[in-house]
Amino acid sequence: MKALLKKFGSFSIGPVIGALLGFLTLPLVTHFITLDEYGRTSMFFTAQNTVSLLVYLGLDQAFVREFHLEKDRMSRLLANALRIPLLLALALSAILLIWSDWFSVLLFDNPGERLAIAALAALFPFMVIEQFTMLKIRMEENGVLYSLFSVALKAWTLLFTLLLLFRWERSFRSVILAATLAEIVNSITVMAVSLRKMELLRQKTDLALQKRMLRYGLPLVPAYAIGWVLSSMDRVMLRTISTYEELGLYTGAFKIVSVMGVLQTCFTLFWTPVAIRWYEQGEDPKCFDAVSHMVAVVMTGIGLLIMLCKDLVALILGPEFLDAIYIFPFLLLYPIMYTVSETTMLGISFSRKTSYNILVSGLSAAVNLALNMLLIPIWQGKGAAVATGLSYVVFFWTRTLVSGKLWHRFPLGPLCCSSCILLVNCALHSFVSGILPYLATGASFLLFALSSISGLREDYSFFKDNRGIL
Repeated sequence: MKALLKKFGSFSIGPVIGALLGFLTLPLVTHFITLDEYGRTSMFFTAQNTVSLLVYLGLDQAFVREFHLEKDRMSRLLANALRIPLLLALALSAILLIWSDWFSVLLFDNPGERLAIAALAALFPFMVIEQFTMLKIRMEENGVLYSLFSVALKAWTLLFTLLLLFRWERSFRSVILAATLAEIVNSITVMAVSLRKMELLRQKTDLALQKRMLRYGLPLVPAYAIGWVLSSMDRVMLRTISTYEELGLYTGAFKIVSVMGVLQTCFTLFWTPVAIRWYEQGEDPKCFDAVSHMVAVVMTGIGLLIMLCKDLVALILGPEFLDAIYIFPFLLLYPIMYTVSETTMLGISFSRKTSYNILVSGLSAAVNLALNMLLIPIWQGKGAAVATGLSYVVFFWTRTLVSGKLWHRFPLGPLCCSSCILLVNCALHSFVSGILPYLATGASFLLFALSSISGLREDYSFFKDNRGIL
């Protein structure tokens, strides 16, 4: 168990310190630019995330899946996985620059934001290179190096944000330009350190390998495209139906949820290579049951604690963002449900039946779209948060049940309990004022903690008795 926690800790250093740097950057930005300007930064990062879902063609996940099979021919694997996404990124960058005015209106409601569009175009190729290089480091289970570069990215972002806000202009342009410069500098550094001994340019295209990776990765593309609705439709519809001010408030609420996002990132970075290694070694499925239970308990407990502390949010974001405390409770369901689902969806990955991701993402996205259309006109940002939270509950349960059909059925009782507790408390903190939500959440936390102790002891004993798998 200690070995498992040590490895988890090495991957956690980067996201945790990065989150602290992010929290230093957040009040700096929210205090010096308006809600309207902050909403525009959200559209920039939504565009970046949208492109990142499409250009990889699932080859980043195929690289992860093939890593242990092609470990002795890493240069060949990395070159063949990287080539197509990089060409697509360069092509998209050219399209952005050619039709910059049109994209400027689409994203920022202003045809003159050419600098912002140029920053986005410059970001794409470096984003792709960094993604595959960091995946290589992650799959090597080199948590310290991965954490180092994760921290460096946040540090560069903070540095460039300070310089541009105070020495150039206090607008959304400074924020997005800082993010672009940080990505470029960090990407070049990662390449120089991790790829210096690899002759990627000399590697020939291996059509058989690329076909195998595309067969694994391409079914993920429709799922990612549908998943884009799940992850970005809230902001797009707020941009269309509501105002940039409401979008800025909603984005501020999402930044609060980044606390849970840190745990999601830490766990996913550590868990994926470990889970694949366990499966390849033929380990007992009880190993996966124990991890799933521990993650569900921890994520649920932290989510309840964050809701108890929600009034501290105004101190971080500033008075203009005060209403964000009623938006973020349902948004907590996104990192919680996603993280726990990473432990229960393994049957989809292990069976290589990635086409099932289309079903999972499609159903969740349909719920998300319908709820956004229904709730945003009524509750604005709060409605978008409810839509996002409930759609990720659907995402979790669809992922879990499909995986159970393909491989191993996880115990569902504790997962049902966690889901119900979270939904009730999110509703109370979003729609009920006064002391009642805090009393209910405090009682929920104590009862949940007491009922989980015996199960956690069993999980610890299991890993203590099976130290060899760690």
